[in-house]
Amino acid sequence: MPNPNPANDSPAAFFALTFLLSVPFYILNAFAYLNVVGKPEMGAVYIALFTVTPIASASILTFRRRGSRGLKELLGRIFDFKRIVRSRWYVAILLLPPLIFLLSLACMVLSGAPIPPALAPLMALPAVFPFFFLLAAGEEVGWMGYAFEPMQARGSALQAALVLGIVWALWHVPFFVFMMPDPVGLSAQVLTLVGTRVLVAWIFNNTGKSVFAAILFHAADNAKLVILPEITAITPWGAAPYSAVSSWLPRSW
Repeated sequence: MPNPNPANDSPAAFFALTFLLSVPFYILNAFAYLNVVGKPEMGAVYIALFTVTPIASASILTFRRRGSRGLKELLGRIFDFKRIVRSRWYVAILLLPPLIFLLSLACMVLSGAPIPPALAPLMALPAVFPFFFLLAAGEEVGWMGYAFEPMQARGSALQAALVLGIVWALWHVPFFVFMMPDPVGLSAQVLTLVGTRVLVAWIFNNTGKSVFAAILFHAADNAKLVILPEITAITPWGAAPYSAVSSWLPRSW
């Protein structure tokens, strides 16, 4: 009989299945970067495709435990914006990523580091944002819609966010080792992903546990990588702003 209680869902099973489904994309990306099959530029395609693995894993496990009704409820959370009863949270959701970027940019300017150009002009935002929303939905339905709530039910929200952030970062590492061979840059990216997941969880818990809010924040965070100078978190500067932000986050938990 299907289990109707999401609190009994197994994050460990979700993590294992998500990594398992990601293996083909890891292999294809490695082959591309090693020029065995395709070219390194194909890595962007494989990264986009592997974002479906969290939603696929969550869907499989949800259907198995709670049937078609549970699966419908899970996928329905993509647009659960009615949970966001305080509209002011949209300010944090949409503006926090570019503000963190500006902190990173300030660090680079003060250090004298060169500022690279953006990948796309700002006017491209209406075109690229729906794409990033789609990719973020593929991730957040799994990470926040399926795994996070059982985790924080067994401990604190911050502890759950940190653990989930570590798993989320490790999930990206097989791609990052080719994109960021510098261990310092790779470490900064991992730390930044953990910090980002803490912010996602903070927003999630303060918006009525809205997966839509998590998706929107994730999409805004990724969109800034394209329409703003391409500094992202591939340098140590990316991790610094999160350290500053994290100093006040616990008071809101």
